[in-house]
Amino acid sequence: MAKLIVKFRDATLQEIPITRPTVTIGRVDNNDIKIENLAVSRQHAKIVRDGERYIIEDLNSLNGTFVNEKKVMKGILRNNDEILVGKHTLIFVDEEEKPIEMRKDIDISLAEKTVILDTKKQRELLSQRMEERPTIAEKPLQLEGGISIVSGGVEQKDVKLTKRLTVGGKGESADIKLRGFFVGKIAFIISKRPNGFFITHSGGRSMTKVNGVAVEGQRELKDGDIIDVGSTRMQFYAKKQVNGVS
Repeated sequence: MAKLIVKFRDATLQEIPITRPTVTIGRVDNNDIKIENLAVSRQHAKIVRDGERYIIEDLNSLNGTFVNEKKVMKGILRNNDEILVGKHTLIFVDEEEKPIEMRKDIDISLAEKTVILDTKKQRELLSQRMEERPTIAEKPLQLEGGISIVSGGVEQKDVKLTKRLTVGGKGESADIKLRGFFVGKIAFIISKRPNGFFITHSGGRSMTKVNGVAVEGQRELKDGDIIDVGSTRMQFYAKKQVNGVS
């Protein structure tokens, strides 16, 4: 039986067997796979079983559906294909997949007609993903920052923002542990970049707020900003370094 492994970064969030002829993916409750992320459309994509093959189809989503880093509208899935939906990766696993030469139902025309779009959004997304990968020649970031827990935290007082991506939420993989009934497993993500720190709301009904304003898209954090999620209040602090000296 085929399945989907839902991941965020290196953390596995769910393993979902594909037991229905059609599996829908999106941000709202009526989807078979719900991904609480503003980068995901309400009805984002679907996977359809057709004989012995599985076909993925984008449902005119805003940010697109990517398979192995290529934007597709419709295409055949292969074992271990990586599907990018918003900021989450879904790994398609079909250990019973037959070799192509043994499959009688392969529609070569569908594979040839798979629409691969080289759009501006695709290039921007791939560029962003490449920026987050360290390279040998890359210089250390000349920034220091952290999060101080003001109230409502879970056994944490201060979290240094040393990673390129720092996750806040209720999940086991979260770097900053939060409290609150409606707080998501991954509530927000703080990105460390050469020009500063940026926060993005990722999931959960309890919105991430900075200085009392809900975060929409990405927001740059400034020294002293107050971050509220659920019952947890935090304060961001940062300082720049010049030639390695703060």
